Amino acid sequence: SRCLDCPAGVMGSQDGQRKRQRTEDDALGGLYAFLPPPDPAKDAAAKAQVEKSLFKRPKLPTEDPTRVIFLDVDGVLLPSGSVDTIVIDGVCLPMRAVRESDFSISALGNLRSIVQQTGAMIVLSSEWRRTNELRSSINAVLKSHDIPQFRERTEVLSPKPVLQKHNGILAWCERRAREIGLWLRAHPEVTAWVALDDLDFAWADSVRVAGTPWIKYRSVHTDDKKCITETDAAEAVRLILNPPPEPRHAPKKPPQLEEVPASEFAGLLCSTEDSMPDRIRLG
Repeated sequence: SRCLDCPAGVMGSQDGQRKRQRTEDDALGGLYAFLPPPDPAKDAAAKAQVEKSLFKRPKLPTEDPTRVIFLDVDGVLLPSGSVDTIVIDGVCLPMRAVRESDFSISALGNLRSIVQQTGAMIVLSSEWRRTNELRSSINAVLKSHDIPQFRERTEVLSPKPVLQKHNGILAWCERRAREIGLWLRAHPEVTAWVALDDLDFAWADSVRVAGTPWIKYRSVHTDDKKCITETDAAEAVRLILNPPPEPRHAPKKPPQLEEVPASEFAGLLCSTEDSMPDRIRLG
């Protein structure tokens, strides 16, 4: 029977649409007839298995308080240039909030690999230790990648004026070496450690004074754009598991320090962790 409220033309149009739909469904059914019917339960299980395999990581060992990783952030976990910065009151700050996506996923994985193979605890030596907000940000990133959060950080010291006058990068590097040394003196239980940094600690060693440890021989100098690589991670593990003896002689001064005019450092990219008035990128 025909609906009394529907004009004949409309009914004819609807019948035609239904016939076309059945024809299309029949054609599709014939084309995919050999496939088994969908199974939502199996589909969900397969998806869960894929996700599990993607995020499956080796279990982390119990933390060993005698082993330490001194962790820098910029150029180690956060690639150089990933966040634009601005200098405010002599401090170089990000122009926007740093997001987890700004960090190097591979570098974070390599850091976790170091921890997994050594059980070393993380001590933050980066300028990210200066504020609660920055510390919370880096800890949140570490947690999301199943990396133990740091509970310790080095103290912030002042650069030596005489070195600051000669070369800002040299003063920066020497200050960080003193900060690491101060922390180590307060924790005599530590017997093995490594510094992950995009600073070349040969600079700090070249002006080392009594009371400051040699750093270069226990450091991994990262490429500030690549951050921690697999090769870097392997070297860090080696240094922690087989601590090398202290150098017997002072290292040769890096050629970059041979009376470099301050003007040559002007205009270089500033790191998100710089706290110096000069726009200097620490490589």
